Amino acid sequence: MSQFDHQWQALVSRARQAPDTRDTGAPFGFAARVVAQTSGAFGASPWIALERFAVRGLLAASACCVAAVAFNYFGRSIDVSAEMPLEETMTLALELS
Repeated sequence: MSQFDHQWQALVSRARQAPDTRDTGAPFGFAARVVAQTSGAFGASPWIALERFAVRGLLAASACCVAAVAFNYFGRSIDVSAEMPLEETMTLALELS
C-alpha cells in the first residue's frame, strides 16, 4: 500500500468514529410553515363543496320563484261571475248570524 492509501484509510477510520454534532432539530419557523400550508390546502375543500351546493340551491330557488310569479301573472284570472257567488255566500252567512 502506498503512503497515500495508508493516510486515506486512517482518515476514513477517524471519520467513522467521530460523533455527529449536527443539529437535528427543525429550523426556526418550520412548524409554522407546515401548519400554514396544510391549513391552506385542506381547509378549503369542504367549503368548496358547500359553495357548489349553495349556488345550485340558490339557482333552483330562483327558478321556482320566477315560475311562481309567471304562473300567478299569466294564470287564469278570476271572473266577475266567480266573485259573485262568494259575495252572495258571505252576505247569506252574515244574515244568518
